[in-house]
Amino acid sequence: MKKLIRTFVILLVVVNCFAGQAQVPTAEKPFLFVDRGLYISGEVIYFTAFCLNNDSLPTISSVLYADLVSPDGNALAKGKFPLENGNANGCLTIPKDILSGNYYLRVYTKYMRNEGALAFPTVPVKIVNPNRNDVSAADTNATDLLPIETSGDNHHNNLSIAIDKKRYHPRDTVYVNINAENVSHNELQNLCIAVVPQSAEANQMIPLHFNRIKNLVYYPENRGLSLTGKLTDSLTGKAIGKARVNLSIIGTGRDFMAVQTDEKGRFFFALPSYKGKRDLFLCTGKTDDKHPKILVDNDFSSGHIHLPSPLFTLTKKERALAYQLAVNTQIQEAFHNDSIGCTGEKTEQGKAFYGKPSSVLKLDQYVRLPTLEDYLNELPTMVKVRKRKGKKYFKILGTQPEMSIYDPLILVDWVAVDNPKKILAASPADIDRIEVVTTPYIKGDMHYGGIVSIVSKKGDFAGINLPSSGIFLNYLFMSTQCLCAAHTASSLNSPDARNTVYWNPNMRFNTDKKVDFSFTMPDTPGNYSIVLQGVGLNGKTFFKKIGFTSKRDF
Repeated sequence: MKKLIRTFVILLVVVNCFAGQAQVPTAEKPFLFVDRGLYISGEVIYFTAFCLNNDSLPTISSVLYADLVSPDGNALAKGKFPLENGNANGCLTIPKDILSGNYYLRVYTKYMRNEGALAFPTVPVKIVNPNRNDVSAADTNATDLLPIETSGDNHHNNLSIAIDKKRYHPRDTVYVNINAENVSHNELQNLCIAVVPQSAEANQMIPLHFNRIKNLVYYPENRGLSLTGKLTDSLTGKAIGKARVNLSIIGTGRDFMAVQTDEKGRFFFALPSYKGKRDLFLCTGKTDDKHPKILVDNDFSSGHIHLPSPLFTLTKKERALAYQLAVNTQIQEAFHNDSIGCTGEKTEQGKAFYGKPSSVLKLDQYVRLPTLEDYLNELPTMVKVRKRKGKKYFKILGTQPEMSIYDPLILVDWVAVDNPKKILAASPADIDRIEVVTTPYIKGDMHYGGIVSIVSKKGDFAGINLPSSGIFLNYLFMSTQCLCAAHTASSLNSPDARNTVYWNPNMRFNTDKKVDFSFTMPDTPGNYSIVLQGVGLNGKTFFKKIGFTSKRDF
């Protein structure tokens, strides 16, 4: 039911836009929370975002974008995370070579880019690089600075946090009880909790500047990631409509898809739910008397923005804390390098998108023939080389009538190549096998009279020149899962130097409006805070914190 409602809302938004309405309702309003406000370069920022309904509409998007940016909007780390039931959480790794300075973590959906970057939920963070003496430049002459709001002391009075004692030792277990019996149920839906050193508590989100959407440029991603762009003529600059654009995913997770551009030359690909970076190749189909040029939209927001850029300073407490955080970071890198930050998931070698082929021709199983055409025409294969109006083409033998109506899809290492002359000029010694699908095939909105898939031995396209209109992209799919080192203590035989002691990005109360949890203290003594942050369904953010101490006996 939720998917049907979401789809209906998207259709309503698109219809309203094309109907010429002056404004399109905004349906997404995320609130962003992070685990800390002070970090060391190379550390991981853990975050969570809760997306509330706006204008009484459900959340549309299913993908949340996050980036760590400088005050001028230059992105230093990026990620894409699934947005499910209005919540997304993940982490970004701070570059090790970053300058010490004031930075910002922000999140947004592709649909929110229609409002502009000032609508993106943004939290300021301080980052210290102990290996560099220089700091990021401050802009003291800026006139459009946004105010920074820190946590302050505005505690939620109707919510209590209790611990079993006030003083602990390293490696002690801390037992926590949170009681919200006097809090409205609507205020308990979007909560996160962090245990961090005092003076490292997270700042509050910068106030949002919501704008009504007047021009719908970016459509909601309700079924996962999408890749969009425009096809133009490189000589005239005019859009090329009703033309085919092919997309191939190279290597692991190989796949192929094709779409047709609209009247304005725009194209839209709904991408599979892969993780990590993959190489993509985009090219066009046959475009007679055209000089196609593919323009791909930036998947992350690239618009310039001016965020507050004050002089970077640290208080006396922050300096002492930054030193300890830096020492802990080096210890973690030395002893627990495999458990820090975002760790990737293993990627399996996917099968061909068309499944098991009807037949496979292994060239090395036969006597060496001079040309690829000889292999196809002389051996008992289901694909032959024929001539049409003096030009050679591939013909797949099949009994179904669609095989003679639609041209087959010709792939070389999963890239569509529409020029048979180039393929037939390849050396058979560079080709491993030819897989053939002898039945009609439908991929998206495209129909094909079968598939001829040529696989090279070295994965180098057998030396075939790819279409001149093609472009390669190293595309980031969904970010890999964050394994939070803050949830587990180190073994007794290795040092425990966690800077974020505990992090729960989506805390849930039981039916009695209570929650109990525990964590183990690290080896670093000092003052710590348990910080509960959240946003109610009324859109009001709140937090509650309690302090305690960890000391050694000697």
